[in-house]
Amino acid sequence: MSNPQVVTVLAGGDSPERDVSLVSGHDVYKGLHELGVPVRLLEIQDPEDLRQHLSDIEIAFSCLHGGAGEDGTIQRILENHRIPYAGSGPEASALGMDKLATKRVLTSVGVPVPRALAFKDGDLDSAAQEVIRNFSLPVVVKPQSQGASIGVKRVDTPDELIPVFAAVLEEFGPFFVEEFIAGRELTVPVLWMDGRDHVLPIIEVFITTDFFDYETKYTDGLNSMVVPALLDNDVKARVEDATLKTHQALGCWGFSRVDILLTAEGVPYVLETNTLPGMTPHSAMPKSAAAIGIDYPHLVEKMVTSALKRPMK
Repeated sequence: MSNPQVVTVLAGGDSPERDVSLVSGHDVYKGLHELGVPVRLLEIQDPEDLRQHLSDIEIAFSCLHGGAGEDGTIQRILENHRIPYAGSGPEASALGMDKLATKRVLTSVGVPVPRALAFKDGDLDSAAQEVIRNFSLPVVVKPQSQGASIGVKRVDTPDELIPVFAAVLEEFGPFFVEEFIAGRELTVPVLWMDGRDHVLPIIEVFITTDFFDYETKYTDGLNSMVVPALLDNDVKARVEDATLKTHQALGCWGFSRVDILLTAEGVPYVLETNTLPGMTPHSAMPKSAAAIGIDYPHLVEKMVTSALKRPMK
């Protein structure tokens, strides 16, 4: 980077993804330090904690996964104080965390998404009956606003529906039930470089369990990644098109990661978008970039550079 400003890497937060955030933050700090970029690591607890440090921040790189770190709250604070920051703005961040809102936007631009029914509270027995009328089992139960597969449950039998609904509602609040789509697990990063959005190599994720939940995602030995995914050219083009449309329809900036289920018929169903993808040694974003010769420090440098190019309102 030619800009001498100090980059402040934000890590920690108070979401269930705090531990992952701390690892991401440390690695981003290390990557920039290796390149000689002026950088400091700032561990915070919540938005109020951040406000105490705003006068010392020139450029921010947030590794605050989930919660206020990813739902637009932190982005709004930085934007209101005219502080350049890596990643998407408040509106795109909020959309990315709200999975139902994401579905509505993507449906409007023709990107396939799994059908879903939303529930806030009320009669869980009626909710279970509505699910049975509309979907075949298994189904997937998801909190409306969580990342990293936190709280996601697969339900295989009718008797499991109400207990799972109650548990998810109590811990996470509003939830939705999504049709189960069998397919290949793909995850596809997008990176802004050379003045435009680029879809990075597609990753296929293989798991040793029967469902890709939080434990499977973050436990060594329960998943592995193949990059680039082995896809024929037509299917690859469809996946890339769905990824880029998702990134741009949600208004993402700089980088993102789109999770996709690819059916046997070659239809890419978008599951969700991560506006602040993990940056740990096990994360997809660095692995995908490495497949085209972008090492970790230079990947982070490109992500910071996008912060300086992002339009400020």
